[in-house]
Amino acid sequence: MRKIITFDEPNIPTLDNSIKRNKNIFVQALVYNKTFTPARIQLETFSHDYEELSVRQTINGPVHYYSIEQIYFAITTNRYRIRETIEFLKFWAITPGIRCLMVFESKSLPSENYIQRYLATHGISCKIQTSNATRYEERYLELIQQVWYSSNTSSYVDLEKVAWFAFGDDDTVWFLNNLLQTLKYYNASDPIYLGNISDNLDALQRHGTYFAFGGGGILLSRTLALQAAQQSKDCQRLVHNTFGGDMMIGKCINEILKINLTKNKNFHQMDHIGDMDGFLESGIEGLVSLHHMFSYWEPFSEEHATNTVGAMNLFKLAYQKLGHHFLKRYVRLDRQANRTFLLTMGYSFSLFDRILTHEELMKVEKTWCCSDFVGRQTRPKEMNKTTWYFRAVTNETSRCEMIYEYNNVVRVISLPMKLIISMT
Repeated sequence: MRKIITFDEPNIPTLDNSIKRNKNIFVQALVYNKTFTPARIQLETFSHDYEELSVRQTINGPVHYYSIEQIYFAITTNRYRIRETIEFLKFWAITPGIRCLMVFESKSLPSENYIQRYLATHGISCKIQTSNATRYEERYLELIQQVWYSSNTSSYVDLEKVAWFAFGDDDTVWFLNNLLQTLKYYNASDPIYLGNISDNLDALQRHGTYFAFGGGGILLSRTLALQAAQQSKDCQRLVHNTFGGDMMIGKCINEILKINLTKNKNFHQMDHIGDMDGFLESGIEGLVSLHHMFSYWEPFSEEHATNTVGAMNLFKLAYQKLGHHFLKRYVRLDRQANRTFLLTMGYSFSLFDRILTHEELMKVEKTWCCSDFVGRQTRPKEMNKTTWYFRAVTNETSRCEMIYEYNNVVRVISLPMKLIISMT
């Protein structure tokens, strides 16, 4: 039997509600039985107001609507590495209607049938091509030409329907619905080079700020992709000695096509090392991508999810259930007890043994070590903080309960089922 707490939040606004307001949250102490089904034994009852903490910026201008079939994704990898990154690929590449191309190094691939069978066992049906380039960076640059001519010569893709070409690393995690929401504010008929720079100061000092860092994802509008494909030979001559594939693409687009990077904060390269709890709790709802998970940083504490499979299953469950509300934040200040409660939807519930100001809550808690964050202010790591991480969802007739767990103590966020439906 484990003590849990339920947060009942009936008044969270739908996606169409742009008015910021407080929400009344019902809190009660409960007990779990051995079958992980809540036995509703009420120990105490009290209610509070939780306030939404929104960091979204309103973009004025015309809106353009795209479907997932209008984006063509492309990556390059090899037969060995794909086994290490398959869980990241599964997060987005098994989506119905997805169009994707995977380019493999020819020397590393015994046959296309071999890799197609492997991908099929994981539910992935991307088109497979090979390249004679052994250098990863050269294959990355080739992706533009390969994906453009693949869309022209294959029945797999109807070119007339493709509005955007998306490039990333094989460990890039794409949040597809958020990507579609982000693209609403961009016209694919314009020559657009979309992405973001690194948020690590050292990476920017070493590599520059003129290009979109590839792990965070790169989007080329159809108009620009055609221009880049037509200039592929000139690009290869220009960038032959350039360090990274994403830098090659950036230099080609900047210097030959004369198009600058359009930066969007929803693309996340994630070049920091260590515990990134503070970043994930900082209000990044609407994120388009994550990168370097487990190779550079960890999304959860060691006691919660220590491997790629477990972490990606938790992220996928939360994102599928919450949609655009994934990672949205709600806060309550208990001034009498000198405590701050922070709920990050689908990720964590944190209790701070002090009152955090609004200014502090807008900063990123620096839970990692030894690298400077770019783009947002940070605050020191909290010493008196307890965090419960998202674990599961249980459905009832009229409610959906989101379970947050740490060290065998459980908290449950209980939401009306009609709200959950509106979120997806």
